[in-house]
Amino acid sequence: MARCISTCLAGILVLVLISSPARLHAFSCTEALTDLLPCRSFLTGNAPITVSCCRSVDALRQAAAAQSDKRAICRCLKQAALSANVNQRRVQGLENGCKISIPFPIDPNFNCGVIPRYTPGPPSLAYSQ
Repeated sequence: MARCISTCLAGILVLVLISSPARLHAFSCTEALTDLLPCRSFLTGNAPITVSCCRSVDALRQAAAAQSDKRAICRCLKQAALSANVNQRRVQGLENGCKISIPFPIDPNFNCGVIPRYTPGPPSLAYSQ
């Protein structure tokens, strides 16, 4: 009986790990901002958008699978945009420049609480530069 319980628990653990690989650790705002460092010169200045910036944005977009993650990332980026003197026009240019659909606008005036009802633009396309 004990062996059966151990086997069942191990099976359940494997299913959980297989079904949610992106949820092995909680969202970290610091981690997200660090990942987006390749975009800093584009977002705060006049530098061109880079492939590494687009990859960073796409990785963050993919990491925001759950509604709670999208809201947390939205709040994090909103706060960062306010404190880092980010050029809002350049932020809006990320989707077109990278050909990536971001699941919510990165805008200091956007209400992150409406994310389940927000419909982004066209699906993600491969980016190339």
